[in-house]
Amino acid sequence: MTRFPILLLDYDGTLAETQPAILRSLKEAFDAVGVSAPTSDALKQELTRGGTLQTLFQGIVPESDEQDAAAFVRHYRAFYPTADEEETVLFDGVVDTLAALKEQGTILTILSNKHAPTVCASIARFGLTPFFSGVVASEPHFPHKPDPRVMDERIVPLFPKQPRSDFLMVGDTVADLQFARNAGIASCWASYGHGSATQCAALDPDLRIRSFSDLPAALRN
Repeated sequence: MTRFPILLLDYDGTLAETQPAILRSLKEAFDAVGVSAPTSDALKQELTRGGTLQTLFQGIVPESDEQDAAAFVRHYRAFYPTADEEETVLFDGVVDTLAALKEQGTILTILSNKHAPTVCASIARFGLTPFFSGVVASEPHFPHKPDPRVMDERIVPLFPKQPRSDFLMVGDTVADLQFARNAGIASCWASYGHGSATQCAALDPDLRIRSFSDLPAALRN
């Protein structure tokens, strides 16, 4: 049995290369609300934060209110399924690695700031759903990473008898690593993903992987 029997896995930038679909949908959503879209580089910088669509929009358009952000989010979610289907791919080795982890008895759970129906649809399209014991993703009125309430209110109820030492958060951005620190659980940085190398390294993750396929070996070390 691995020292971390429960893995909390981020989706964007950890299991799947979603950045092309995200960038395309962001630009389409900015156009739809009549706001000039930032450059691709500026949007990529925002994505290193690992936040939600609302926090991204309000960070770029600070004078916006909640209604403006809600309209942007609605447009994005209307555009995203097509972009996701056409452009998103799994990182190399994801299916084989998930299968190996599950075979050895590891419990796998998605923990994402992505809209819950969107991440569930993407996972299902790739045939990944059977690997996971649950999907915890962005839903109205629930906190999101890096808020430690995500652990208390959404993860602990799924595993009420498990000590926090059993959990490992695997993700690519500061939102994932800061969440782990805030929640008092271990972290593994997926350094091949969308996060800022400087910011993520500064959070001193417990483990680091350079590809998802490296995860089983990292868990044994």
